[in-house]
Amino acid sequence: MRNLGTGKWIAIIITILGLIVLGVNQFYVHVMAKPWSQEQTALEIAQQNAKLTSVTHSYKSVWNDTSIYWVIQGSNEQNQNVMVWVKFNTDGTPATGINAVHTEQTAGTITEQRAGELLQKDLPGAEVVRSIPGSYNGKYAWQVFAKSGDHYYYVFYNFRDGTKLGGPMQLPNTLTP
Repeated sequence: MRNLGTGKWIAIIITILGLIVLGVNQFYVHVMAKPWSQEQTALEIAQQNAKLTSVTHSYKSVWNDTSIYWVIQGSNEQNQNVMVWVKFNTDGTPATGINAVHTEQTAGTITEQRAGELLQKDLPGAEVVRSIPGSYNGKYAWQVFAKSGDHYYYVFYNFRDGTKLGGPMQLPNTLTP
């Protein structure tokens, strides 16, 4: 094998690294295409149904096969802050029918911060890992994922009034033998 020289080896290594980065990027885009498509579809449905003029946040909430939602937070034409629940089927298509889209004005409902405060009554000292709007047993809710000690929990609070709908549900602790 002949000596290619340092410059050619560097060029070969850079080319190989570039191809690896390109391959990883293409894999990521392929894997994320469906969630991005679902989110875009949910945004379009929410904008049409709730007459949104701005979007501040979108959340994906999955609790079970019948509770798959994209929740879009934003403002409508009346400049009211709203949350829009767009239900999806397990195959990733938007649900149809009466309960496929639900809009709630956020004024007068509990906030994400308030859901964290309610958690302290049910699990004193627990740390909120994540709170997202979702659904539990057919009711629109804040889904609070929390850690207390070595355990993780889910607790659901009614989006409108903060009534506890479910939990605390302790997840199995697989960290201990």
